[in-house]
Amino acid sequence: MKFFSVFAFLAASAATAYSQTIELGYPTDGTVLSPGETVEAQVVRPNSIIGCTEVGIALAINSCPDGECTPPSSALGNVLYAGPFTPTAHVGDGYYQNFTVTIPDYLDEGSAIFTLTHLCLLGAGAYPLLEYRNASVTVA
Repeated sequence: MKFFSVFAFLAASAATAYSQTIELGYPTDGTVLSPGETVEAQVVRPNSIIGCTEVGIALAINSCPDGECTPPSSALGNVLYAGPFTPTAHVGDGYYQNFTVTIPDYLDEGSAIFTLTHLCLLGAGAYPLLEYRNASVTVA
């Protein structure tokens, strides 16, 4: 029984650490974006006890025809940024970095998914962690 308790605690701790590696600060669910609009996307890295060596991120937007969005693990859609992620500390706000991106002129109006893709090397054993954070947005 003790083994199960220790295992459950470790699994919960690992899940908590993994879930705190990165966040999409903006855009958020419900944001309305316009084709051709310049947007200041914000990527946030909360404080964590587990080190994560940054490899890079991608920011993308993909239309959702008929309200059906393709999972980001299958297709990101229109890549707006791909490159380094080097967040800086902001007093009281944690670590974040802003990226100026432009919503493509040709993007279909309607439902869309704005995706942050993040790759880092987690912990001392350098476990590769690939994760996605999404915001359901509207293009109008």
